[in-house]
Amino acid sequence: MCLKDASHTPGYMFTKENTLSTELKGQRTLAAIIFTDVVSYSAMMAANEEYTLDLLRRDFKVMKQLCQQFEGKVLKTIGDALLMYFPSAVKAVACAKKIQSSFAELAANLAPEEVLIHRIGVHLGDVFFNGTDVMGDGVNVAARLQSEAQPGGICMSQTVYDVVKTPLALTATDLVPKKLKNIPGSVLVYQIPPIHPTPFTAPFELESMDSEGNSQESELVIYSSGQWVLLHEHFFQIETYSQNVNGKLIIQIPSRTTQDDAAIQALRPKLEHSPLLKFAYQNDGFLVKVKSVESISRGDCKLWTVTLEPKPVKLDSKALEQSYKGRKQFYTADDIATLKARRLLLNDPPKLQMLQDAQVFSPALAERALLEKLIQSSATTISIQDCVLQSLYSQYKDQPKMFLEKARLQAIFYLKAAGVVEQVMELSLGSIGQGKLHVRFCGKRQQVYAGIEPATIEIEGDCLLVSRS
Repeated sequence: MCLKDASHTPGYMFTKENTLSTELKGQRTLAAIIFTDVVSYSAMMAANEEYTLDLLRRDFKVMKQLCQQFEGKVLKTIGDALLMYFPSAVKAVACAKKIQSSFAELAANLAPEEVLIHRIGVHLGDVFFNGTDVMGDGVNVAARLQSEAQPGGICMSQTVYDVVKTPLALTATDLVPKKLKNIPGSVLVYQIPPIHPTPFTAPFELESMDSEGNSQESELVIYSSGQWVLLHEHFFQIETYSQNVNGKLIIQIPSRTTQDDAAIQALRPKLEHSPLLKFAYQNDGFLVKVKSVESISRGDCKLWTVTLEPKPVKLDSKALEQSYKGRKQFYTADDIATLKARRLLLNDPPKLQMLQDAQVFSPALAERALLEKLIQSSATTISIQDCVLQSLYSQYKDQPKMFLEKARLQAIFYLKAAGVVEQVMELSLGSIGQGKLHVRFCGKRQQVYAGIEPATIEIEGDCLLVSRS
């Protein structure tokens, strides 16, 4: 991507005060690049161009000041986009976080029509500075990552995240490898969710649409559960997700139905020793304790703010690495983890029904019973028994997109909370055809021994959505 002068284009604001400094011209270097834009900018310009430009100048002034504060350089502004350069990835992400937190503080004291919502993308890559422009991998990927960011949030490449996660004590949500437009290969991206609630949601899923804009079930593939969360036994679409300095999670849920209101109301903690509940969001799943549930009325909905205390699932390291020798096969700990993942995602092997006393013992039956015992054994308090894809399909079969997003989230919870894997690197669901769902999964197991790289589990196959048993 080469960012050219767009001053001739109506509705664009191009500034020349950001002309490249002499020391950068003609250089090729590794740089941390920030690329920003405004959500729904074209629609706002169409409604009131002069007023929108005033808001944009106000926000650009804040971003330019913060860029300088974090030792960066503003390279160019084109329309609603701002391109910044930093010699340090740590300072780039720190600046991006400060920009979004500053706008969140500003928005808290402004009317909705006075607020612009920005997306930010950050990448560390090779860039080339010529006399009037900047181009290269760093710019290309940062621009694409910006479009993947949640409104009011930050999206960064794994290259950046690996550098900044420790020095910034960063809390980010990992996503699956994304195929970015015009970028070869896939990029694993990480999200820092928005701080301030916004009326926008980001399109995390990929789906094929017909000529009338409807999803074609046979082509529908999702790579993320978007803004859905699993909390206890319910699924909610959230508006914001954040973590405070004490490690507590804060989610905001807009509710427009009495059923959702009742389900959230029922989460209010009643006792000090309230039970631990399931929780999953994006690619992470664990147990939580509800600390508070509050609500306010907002327009046509009620906005619930739920504060959760994560309770990491305790792993029994001995059980985690335990192996078994069957009559005909030896099962390593990695083999057992693979069996659990295959049951959860493919129903392979199907759950063994309770054996009847009258059944005749056979070596094959004994081996199958051992296999079932291995699958249901667990190194945590959470165990895997059934295929989650089958269990949800009957409820949501007429809503394929919702089924895929919710089933994926439920699977994430069990994969993580049951100790099958420590990191979900990919879980894509779709397409659906002839009563089968195609599944692709890649996850990395926990590291148990120093110096020994943990195993990676990869699964691909079709899950029969209606059990034949």
